[in-house]
Amino acid sequence: MADIWSVVGNTAAALIAGTLLGAVVALLFAPQSGRKTRRDIRQFAEKAGNKAEAARLELQHSIDNIIGDIEEKLQQGLACGMDWTDSKIVDLRRALAATRKSIAGEIEKIQST
Repeated sequence: MADIWSVVGNTAAALIAGTLLGAVVALLFAPQSGRKTRRDIRQFAEKAGNKAEAARLELQHSIDNIIGDIEEKLQQGLACGMDWTDSKIVDLRRALAATRKSIAGEIEKIQST
């Protein structure tokens, strides 16, 4: 799980850094006052931050759904495995009972001779 979050964090950081860098370069080449440029950069950074947070929340929700699906499948597999094991235990007990009966019969034959 730590590896997934590391990749997600690195990807998100790269996305935000690239977005901000592109916005700064575009605004620096735009012909307008420094005050307006700083305001535009701040507004753009806020929007980018909001979008990044929304993307993070959506990604976390998707990952949580995947984890839930995996847990459900594991529970189903575990239940199926337990049912199979229970049926094999019953079969083994039947085989042991038959073997005991057979051995008892052979012992009886040996003792009667």
